[in-house]
Amino acid sequence: MSLISLVGVRKDFGIRTLFENLTLHVGEKERLGLIGPNGAGKSTLMRVLAGLEPPGAGERRVQPQARIVLVSQEPELDPERTVLEQVFAESGEKMELLGRYTAVSDALAHAHAEGSDDTALLAELGSLNARMDQSQAWGLEQQIREVLDRLGITDTQRRVGDLSGGYRKRLALAAALVAEPDVLLLDEPTNHLDADCIQWLQGYLERFAGALVLITHDRYVLDQVTRRIVEVDRGEARSYSGNYAYYLARKAEQEAAAAATEAKFKGALRRELEWLQRGPKARSTKQKARIQRIEAMQEAPRRQAKGQISLASNQRRLGKRAIEAETLAVWASDAARAAGAAPLLQAFSYDFSPEDRVGIIGPNGSGKSTLLDLIAGRRQPHGGRLELGGTVKLAYFDQHSEAVLGSGKALEKKVIDVVKEAASTVEVEGSQLSASQLLERFLFPPAQQHQPVSKLSGGERRRLHLCRLLIEAPNVLLLDEPTNDLDVHTLTVLEDFLEDFRGCVVVVSHDRYFLDRTVDRLFSFENGRLHRFEGNYSAYLERQAASATGPANAR
Repeated sequence: MSLISLVGVRKDFGIRTLFENLTLHVGEKERLGLIGPNGAGKSTLMRVLAGLEPPGAGERRVQPQARIVLVSQEPELDPERTVLEQVFAESGEKMELLGRYTAVSDALAHAHAEGSDDTALLAELGSLNARMDQSQAWGLEQQIREVLDRLGITDTQRRVGDLSGGYRKRLALAAALVAEPDVLLLDEPTNHLDADCIQWLQGYLERFAGALVLITHDRYVLDQVTRRIVEVDRGEARSYSGNYAYYLARKAEQEAAAAATEAKFKGALRRELEWLQRGPKARSTKQKARIQRIEAMQEAPRRQAKGQISLASNQRRLGKRAIEAETLAVWASDAARAAGAAPLLQAFSYDFSPEDRVGIIGPNGSGKSTLLDLIAGRRQPHGGRLELGGTVKLAYFDQHSEAVLGSGKALEKKVIDVVKEAASTVEVEGSQLSASQLLERFLFPPAQQHQPVSKLSGGERRRLHLCRLLIEAPNVLLLDEPTNDLDVHTLTVLEDFLEDFRGCVVVVSHDRYFLDRTVDRLFSFENGRLHRFEGNYSAYLERQAASATGPANAR
């Protein structure tokens, strides 16, 4: 049975059609992953599924009484509520009961303190007790606190308005999980989560009893949690029954078949053109028909190949020295140091080589981004020495890098002009590409290149800035959470680029798949010190698991 159905739906964004004649059914216990390039309309499709945006054409049907909860990339929460009140605000009988029970209990305690009449409150509390027993809601409060704790939220009385953007996203996610809706819609839920939180969330979603529709750049989560993939691209939605690994296999088969068809088409066209070039006189009906067929083949609309990013780096050669760090120490601030707080980083020494592939991991707030800021020269260490080699040309792709594109009037620049400011041409695989050709490889079609930057989505702006950074030909790349807000297609090509990149790469990321593909050495933040591990992230997790079970096995 379908809980949500979209039939023949069309949705436009300005003058651009995101998708049209789209039909999608979300059934009970669905495990659906939405993928596609940034700007393809995935988040908009989620909002249409949730009923927050009407379709421009077509129909949305919802099963009566179906409870649907969406956690968007930037959730709208009441800033005046406490954390616990925000969780209780989600619909659901158990949630309403527990919320009311908590409110009456607080009111009763206040009445006792004031010595006022509590008869009515006692009566309501007794009724609520009976209803809580009947609906088996007593375990819900413990579940709420456990989910909040696993997502790093410990102060349940804190105002929502005092939380950072990342923690507001965590709170919205926690509220959605404990609400146990019939349909759970999650748009990039792993953003702002560290690796341990993501691992826990993956397990929670695997056990979730309702239907799930998921947008995520975390391909391990996508592969483990989903059972159907829907690819949204250029106005179409294609469904693949299976997880992400199955989708990749089917996609490879389709592209191989398309390449074979294209080769046959080109062969037939070449033979026909050779015949035409011999100058036959088009006197017979058959000859006239053949010439008409050639003209039709030449003018036949060809389906545009999907944009592919494949840059061969043309950066300046890096010398023997890349980055030298010696006994580095840094505190969160000068005030923190003066107050005797523990340092974020202490006694760190390491010489980064010209071909290093280093991943930096650790809990949120441990100092990972601070280390990159030190290397980039945005911060100065409180102790120790840090030097860059004389031939270093550094590029830093941080968590807010798209802000470099500017605001206000700067956003009215054309997309192509942003790239031309950095370079008008670039060497790609031995050939010179114009800025326009390069942008096409970065999934910006010609029509979009002449639009203002303001028309781009957040992910598209991030992709544009990444393009601009890479064509400047750096030989040291600092990447701080590069997978945030980038689509799976762009990440795959970025990983391919980094494999061929002739330079030093230092990555801070919570994305296990990305780390596995791009680094062969890790530094883990633990109590202000960086511990070195040789290998990728999966090997690191195996080592951690073995260390955790070792003492138990020994007993």
